[in-house]
Amino acid sequence: ETLPHQVEHLYDEILPSLKKQANELVKKIHNLDESLVRAENEILRIPTDEKINDLQEELDKASKVYQNKLKELDNLRVQQKVLQRQKSQLENKLDSVGEEQLNITFDEDDRLRTLKHSKKVRNTLGKFRTAVVKNHLHNIENLMLESFQSLLRKTELIDQLKIEPNTFKITLTDKNSNLVPFKRLSAGERQLLATSLLWGLARSSGRPIPTIIDTPLGRLDSSHRNHFVERYFPSASHQVLLLSTDEEIVGPYFERLKPFVSRTFLMVHNEKSGKTHFEKGYFGKV
Repeated sequence: ETLPHQVEHLYDEILPSLKKQANELVKKIHNLDESLVRAENEILRIPTDEKINDLQEELDKASKVYQNKLKELDNLRVQQKVLQRQKSQLENKLDSVGEEQLNITFDEDDRLRTLKHSKKVRNTLGKFRTAVVKNHLHNIENLMLESFQSLLRKTELIDQLKIEPNTFKITLTDKNSNLVPFKRLSAGERQLLATSLLWGLARSSGRPIPTIIDTPLGRLDSSHRNHFVERYFPSASHQVLLLSTDEEIVGPYFERLKPFVSRTFLMVHNEKSGKTHFEKGYFGKV
């Protein structure tokens, strides 16, 4: 006799509840799958123990060279201070005595040795500065190239990115060492390159620098937009502000980026007052 009531209870209450739980579990599984893919990608980027050992050996060698250069620099600074004191003394004496007294007081050989020594110090400091700039530029080049290749759809397009240490001119080459002129790149690829240069500089600074991106998906095709949303925006900085129109980061792009979003606001312009104010939400989403 109670069977109809039990069946009715099953259909009206038990099954909808179980269906809701099942949908929630499916959604959690989907999120976990996405997290697993991201984790696997991060794992693939972890270098092998052999690579780490090689890098550690290179780092140790570079550290020894750096320490030796620091000692050389300290010695040069001491010599520079001595020369600066000698220069100050010479200038003071030049102010107090005339040309004839200077010719009598100072020996010509000593003056020539001082000038020669001063020139040698300047040349040595100039070479040391050039070596430091080249070493830092090499790190920046690698970070910029890595950023550019991660955003490109055609990963084989660019194989090397070089920065000339004196003019800071950037050149691109393919895997056959052929020069790739900027005009060969599409408008979207040039925008990716500009973004990669700024991203590489920010990463090389070693500092948490907030990043603000206006109209983030302008002039990009769908493939490049996907790379931007999946690879750049979540990793651009510890704090990223995206100023999007209602036709850019919406729909599937917003859903992909949503796990990384902490807050959303709308900039609403009032025609009468001529002012713009902020409201919580995002193009119809709370």
